Amino acid sequence: MAHRNNAEPLILLGYGLVSGLRSTVLKGLQGFGASHPVGGENPISFCNVFFIAQSMVGLALLSAEPRVVWREIRTISPAASRAVAADSFLGCFLAPLAFYHSLDQLSVITQTLLFSLTLPASGFLALFWLKEKLPERFALSLMLIFGGLLIGILFGATGGMMSMDNWMGLAWGLVSVLATSLRNCIRRKIATYQLSRGLTVGVSNLAGALVFAIIAYLQYGPDHFLLLQTWWVFWVIVVYGITLSLGTEVLRQASGRLFSVSQVALAGSGSILVTVVSAAVVLGEPFTAVTALSLGLILAGVTQRFIQPRLASG
Repeated sequence: MAHRNNAEPLILLGYGLVSGLRSTVLKGLQGFGASHPVGGENPISFCNVFFIAQSMVGLALLSAEPRVVWREIRTISPAASRAVAADSFLGCFLAPLAFYHSLDQLSVITQTLLFSLTLPASGFLALFWLKEKLPERFALSLMLIFGGLLIGILFGATGGMMSMDNWMGLAWGLVSVLATSLRNCIRRKIATYQLSRGLTVGVSNLAGALVFAIIAYLQYGPDHFLLLQTWWVFWVIVVYGITLSLGTEVLRQASGRLFSVSQVALAGSGSILVTVVSAAVVLGEPFTAVTALSLGLILAGVTQRFIQPRLASG
């Protein structure tokens, strides 16, 4: 068995930590932009946030293997190109767009617990669309997740969590859940084509960045890009893009090379805890006994599938 460097677990831990902080930091940016308008306008929009963040991710991955990507673009099959295009639309446009608008109207804790529905949604889509079997102990995951959400809904008014009053925010959240779940299924199809990350992630992010730039131009006009001349607007978005968007992707790839698929998935699922705790500590969102119970059930639901049952000896 190969010797494992003592620093390697820090990479996996970093992946869970960085991916868990994204919602809290983005919510903080939304609030900071609203309280510090430039020319009467909130300089932090979904357009400039995702334009810069996705541009950095796309350029970083594309520059790592440009010749490979160019060769794949010239030789890619029509079926593979359709899958990559669908993945790009869902993962680099619709899901982040819905995620941003949902986060703008819901608390981080509410949105995070709502997004636990991605696991059962992905499972059912894979069952009916890809004809895959449901994961082991899927029914248990389903009961724990829905139990946690139900507690949040029933006691949200008194517990300071998961109020169902903001239907628009919930609708955006469910759109993002559906888009992410569809993307999870499409990425399983893409994996069979054995394409590079530079194409499937790099080019897709650049395409998404271009779409957000066009939307910014059409919706806000060219002056919206001038807001980036304000030093703090530019740098907070760049720091968000480098440390969280690009950082999550780099740490995910590094973790994938060093650890098993289940270990990486467990770290990603465990990031729910980081998100909820950071929202309570940094943003002051209420963390009550109801929140803790709901979080505990949902966390158990998304992580119990990684726990291997012990075989009876003898």
